Amino acid sequence: MGTVLAMKINSWICAAAAMALVACGPLNEDTAASRIMGQATARIMGTPPPASTGLGITQEQVLANPGQFMRVNIRNFDQWDTMAQTGQNGRRVTWVNGNNISLTLQDGIMVATRGLPRDLMGAETAETRQAIRAGGGIAQRTHEYITDVDAISSELLQCRIASQGAEAIEMLHETHNSVRFEEKCAGEKLEFTNVYWVNARGTIIRSLQAVSPDAGYLQIDVF
Repeated sequence: MGTVLAMKINSWICAAAAMALVACGPLNEDTAASRIMGQATARIMGTPPPASTGLGITQEQVLANPGQFMRVNIRNFDQWDTMAQTGQNGRRVTWVNGNNISLTLQDGIMVATRGLPRDLMGAETAETRQAIRAGGGIAQRTHEYITDVDAISSELLQCRIASQGAEAIEMLHETHNSVRFEEKCAGEKLEFTNVYWVNARGTIIRSLQAVSPDAGYLQIDVF
């Protein structure tokens, strides 16, 4: 039996959707980029990064710059945060917050994290995205994560993706129509359920995705 990343999906999503974006004051894109670069430089130099209160991006800035920011709820940290897009390699896009936690998505599906407990070091998720586009199906995915002895373990997971029907969701006080999909995955040492909300264009605009047993789940809202 694998380690189960347990959650009460429905009640948590309702509570999370009700949380408002907290503005930390005006901040232009250059300042946000400077903070990200400063955090990254500190990590490379081996010095602890300075304490951060976030990127300071307002709700208005998020909505006015589609594709540049996303909102992430790090469930185990009990906090919402804004992430800015900092790089792209093919279809893989990397996002970073003010505390130098980074998240890489491929077609809206998480394939790597850095800065969380027992990071997701890498993942192959192409079959999951294909199943969502097809309206449901089965998929295999591979996860690489840090073990208790700081080694990298690879886990092969068998997943089933199914549509749960149409669902209207609220993000930053705006209502969006979507179709909800659930992905149930199980392997020898790990099992979890991811949830995706997909709009009419086929874009995953909200998701609840598992990182690892220690890091738990992230809710990711894309604008």
